[in-house]
Amino acid sequence: MLLCRPAELLGTTRVLLAEPVSRPQLRTSSLLARATGQVICEVAEGRVDTIAWKKDGQPLLPDRVSQLSSSCSVLYLRPAKKLDCGSYSCNASNGISWQETSLEVTIEGLSSRLKHILRMAVIAVVFAAVAAWGLIIPVCQSERLRIRGELWRWLSSYTCGLVCIACILDGTAGILWMWEEGPSLAVILPEITLSYLSVVNFLGATAVIFQPTHFSRLKSKKAQRTMGYSAPGAVVAVVLSSTFLIRSIYHRHEEGCTEFVDVTILVSSAVAVSALPLLAIVLCYLSFARHTVQGCSNDCDVSWMGKTRSFEMSQPGTKDTNPS
Repeated sequence: MLLCRPAELLGTTRVLLAEPVSRPQLRTSSLLARATGQVICEVAEGRVDTIAWKKDGQPLLPDRVSQLSSSCSVLYLRPAKKLDCGSYSCNASNGISWQETSLEVTIEGLSSRLKHILRMAVIAVVFAAVAAWGLIIPVCQSERLRIRGELWRWLSSYTCGLVCIACILDGTAGILWMWEEGPSLAVILPEITLSYLSVVNFLGATAVIFQPTHFSRLKSKKAQRTMGYSAPGAVVAVVLSSTFLIRSIYHRHEEGCTEFVDVTILVSSAVAVSALPLLAIVLCYLSFARHTVQGCSNDCDVSWMGKTRSFEMSQPGTKDTNPS
């Protein structure tokens, strides 16, 4: 305890005692871009005369600070933005001592909901890309080795089902985005399209699995076009809509100063999960194609030998040396 100052009162001497201030404690609320945030400076022990704030070594204006009590001061960030990131220091002092504490403040650009939306949009893009490969494979085949029968049935149902899941994920991400940011025509129109395409692809997948004969006997050209173009159209719609969401979320992230969400593991996992069934179908097809080519080669050899034998027998002076 240190002597602060004497005072005389009615012929007696009164001693006023003061103690050094303790080191201030700095803490923050959840700091999110576009939202109001707080940085709180509190002194646990000692009489505090003044509390001064600095950011990156420069004094802050008093209008941003609210003194709740002699030992507690609050710095308001209204609203929090990228420029508010930096090192904040709080200096507490009285007549005999002072203490200072610093804290590195970062502003989050994305809320937890926006991070979930980003993950859903990324998974939707991955599923759409894998489904696109499932649509490309039959186009790149020759007519003789084209996928048919059960393999075509499973490939078509899996592709339509994967596209349907991608539409549902992307549509859900769009709804959550509007919940966070408000309604937008750039999201509402894709939502309607994705809803329609998800229903059509779901019906196509179930028809191929449970009623393949009915599916192959579609006579209406309009129905054939709808079923034929629904999956490619859904792939394009998912890629465009998800790209818009991912870009919008990235722009929101730029309003903060934290690292962008790492989606490397998420992309790898989504590719592995969605591509394994497609890979199994492709391996079965390659095995079937190899046997088909070998069978064709054997048939061609037998046919060539037969033609050669017929030619030899047709030549004059040629006798059949084989016993009858």
